[in-house]
Amino acid sequence: MPELSLDQWAAVRVAYETSALPLRDIAAEHGVSHVAVAKRADRQGWLRPGEAPPLPDGAAEEKLVARLYRTFEKQVAALELRFANGEGGVEEKDARTLSVLARTLETLGKLREGTDDAADAAPVDIEALRARLQARLEQLDAAGDASIPPAGGVAAGGDRGLPA
Repeated sequence: MPELSLDQWAAVRVAYETSALPLRDIAAEHGVSHVAVAKRADRQGWLRPGEAPPLPDGAAEEKLVARLYRTFEKQVAALELRFANGEGGVEEKDARTLSVLARTLETLGKLREGTDDAADAAPVDIEALRARLQARLEQLDAAGDASIPPAGGVAAGGDRGLPA
């Protein structure tokens, strides 16, 4: 059988990964042996519909993390270049992509460390938070910033700056 071109192999891959046809039928449609298709699919990691990808081993995981970092760096570099050239701000799709990459890297880091979000999260003491906020507002008020009302607001006599 003649060797297939890259375009022909791409068509074989599409058929392999998207149809439920038997391997022999796919091979016959494209004029190649089923063994050649099976070998290429295995070598290149093609997946049949409904087939889950294999879990990575330690070395493959490190390569994946390195690729994620490189992708993240490329995205950031592209954004910086656009800013430097005055081509505008961050588009929503760029922000979403960076956000997803950052969350993925964070999750991978936590998995590597063996930590869990639920275990890391400390319970929030709302009363302590309110007390800290109250103290900070009082500090700002004592500093003489008339644009910030007292902690109690207008109802607590915080109408400073308004004519009587």
